[in-house]
Amino acid sequence: MLYVLPDGNYGNADGLLVIDNDNFDNHFYNYLDFMSDWLRPSFVEWFADNDHNFEEKPDSSIEECLVCEVWLSDVS
Repeated sequence: MLYVLPDGNYGNADGLLVIDNDNFDNHFYNYLDFMSDWLRPSFVEWFADNDHNFEEKPDSSIEECLVCEVWLSDVS
């Protein structure tokens, strides 16, 4: 398979993952930025297929998704 982007870039599309992100919130992007490149495709696919449970940690003002934390601990 081949992919071609609007800016003219192209390449091998094997393993390319395209997900509808209309319902994704900032916590998705925070986790995506946090992890290494090789984990991102499986995380994106997993994220799209799961519900998320938010809880504010007492020592932090940042909401943390307990579901994502479990996923990260399983792959670490």
